Amino acid sequence: MFTTAKKSFSIIGLLFLGQQTLANDYRQIFGNQYTRAEKSATEIRPLIQKYAKAFNENSRLMEAIVFPELMRYNALYDAVETGSLIGLYARFGYEYANFSIGLLQMKPTFALSIETELAKHKQSQWVKALGFDKVSLIDDHKSRLARVDRLENTEWQVKYLIAMLKCLKLKNSKLKLSEAYKVKFTASAYNCGWNKSAAVIKSFISKKHYQTGIMDSDRYAFADVTLYRFNEIQELKATTI
Repeated sequence: MFTTAKKSFSIIGLLFLGQQTLANDYRQIFGNQYTRAEKSATEIRPLIQKYAKAFNENSRLMEAIVFPELMRYNALYDAVETGSLIGLYARFGYEYANFSIGLLQMKPTFALSIETELAKHKQSQWVKALGFDKVSLIDDHKSRLARVDRLENTEWQVKYLIAMLKCLKLKNSKLKLSEAYKVKFTASAYNCGWNKSAAVIKSFISKKHYQTGIMDSDRYAFADVTLYRFNEIQELKATTI
């Protein structure tokens, strides 16, 4: 994704950003939530690998990006929230209910932004291969319910993630980023909105909005948590990732 900066800059950037992130030991901070998220990551890893390979994306980056959401996901709470808000969304749209759905905690507005962008590229083979060429953008009850159905399916969520990476690449193709900064930039885009300007996405990298609980608690930078997990994956050099 994007253009990789010269190797010397990449190493310096990786060390600098890595030191910043590793100032917090997120594995220790999040404890059992981190461990549970690792289990979830292991379960969906084959699916992520499958689509990453098919669409030439980095599976390690993908896993790291969604890892904070895996920590935040609560199956029982998700079922209650989705069940109570799905009717409002289907009937009135996102102005009345815009809620996180599924394992990767994606919102209908996120899905719609991807679908709208891909409508401009319906003839592209990768769009057809993902199945987005058949997605309806008609703003009615049926289409909104169909969107929720897709978001409740983990495989479709991985498809949306692949699509976001492609859209982000198209939108920011001239950016030159070190590997570490690319991880943080992509994570920030996933968290704050991939379709925002590069300047806005960069400004969100250091913002501490992320928390795992329903109740208010300590907040951290989503991009920092992502880079921590990415570095951990790289250090482990796991052959299955």
